[in-house]
Amino acid sequence: MKTSHTLALLIIIASIFWLVTHKNTPKIKPSGKTIKIGIIAPFTGANKNMGEAGIKGIKIAQQLIPYLDNGNAVEWVYEDDQNTPELSITALKTLTEGNKVDAILLLSESDSALALAKIAEQYKTPILAVFASHPDLTKYSSLLNQFNFDDTFQATVAAFYVRDELLIDRVAVVAQSDNAHFTYLANEFSKQFNSTEGEITDRYDLPENHQDYLEMLQSIKAKDPELLYLPVSTGHLFEIKSAMTELDWNPKIMVSDGILASLKAQNKYQLDMMDGMLAIDAFSHDMEFTSLGEQLLEQMISMQISTQEIGTNSILAMEAYVFLMHVMNQCLEQKNKRLCINKAIRSTIRFEGVKGLISLTKDGKAHRSLSINKINDQITEFLVRVY
Repeated sequence: MKTSHTLALLIIIASIFWLVTHKNTPKIKPSGKTIKIGIIAPFTGANKNMGEAGIKGIKIAQQLIPYLDNGNAVEWVYEDDQNTPELSITALKTLTEGNKVDAILLLSESDSALALAKIAEQYKTPILAVFASHPDLTKYSSLLNQFNFDDTFQATVAAFYVRDELLIDRVAVVAQSDNAHFTYLANEFSKQFNSTEGEITDRYDLPENHQDYLEMLQSIKAKDPELLYLPVSTGHLFEIKSAMTELDWNPKIMVSDGILASLKAQNKYQLDMMDGMLAIDAFSHDMEFTSLGEQLLEQMISMQISTQEIGTNSILAMEAYVFLMHVMNQCLEQKNKRLCINKAIRSTIRFEGVKGLISLTKDGKAHRSLSINKINDQITEFLVRVY
């Protein structure tokens, strides 16, 4: 009898433990209704990997949270802008006037986001720029919201880290004249580095079709910088690194956010050429996950998606989907959903992202951390995190 009582007690304890540790929120019953959300992204052209990575992240997050609290599902309406401002404007008009979407996720870069910001007021639809980070994004419209960290923050952190932590005095800067994001980073980095009594030995602004990297680097090398700050595209970066190899020159290199995701998406260049570079990003591979991050990681495992397949753009898109579901749940009963969603976006404090907290305040800018990482064997090794 004692044995049977003991066994019964153990079964009860085990059952209670299972119920506690496996307690789930009740599953939401689908209503059969949908809410239309637009996505503007490059699905064709040179930057199509950006749109593809974003959609991969959204699909993972949507499997985790398929419905709003009232059972409505999201109906996505896709528009391809090829990461081109003119096509982004056309896409905005189509989504708002033709498809009557309630909000838009923009998965293109700062040039497209700036173009939309200047006309967003006339379309009365909230836009969440997921990747773009130029500081002027929220200057022109109260409806364009920035989900990534700001370029001023990024460039300032980069300059002070190079000067104060690496103790480097002399830096050369190479950027792109045709890209607002890269140009701003180069200008702000130079300004902040000079403010610490550091020296910018050279500044080059590359046109899109620049050819003679070797001649440029020979000129830069002659002034003996200790580090190259390179807010440039993947193509320019590999050409610069190849020319440096030819010169047998190995100064330190720092690149800007999202570069590893772009590198992994291409198959033209060897990835090990990037080993040892410093990179600023929203995440690193070895940063701790939040509870949301852990749930998304489990979802990826269930979908047989490796963490090696996921880069910054996918993770930002995951966060943006969950964030959008969070704000839309605050507007289920509102007649003017667009206005409510935009207000909810701009009043969200301490939203739990994948690896940290995010706040979007009344200025439409995200306040979130960034990390300085070192690229090694196709992953980012965490060095320091800045809030």
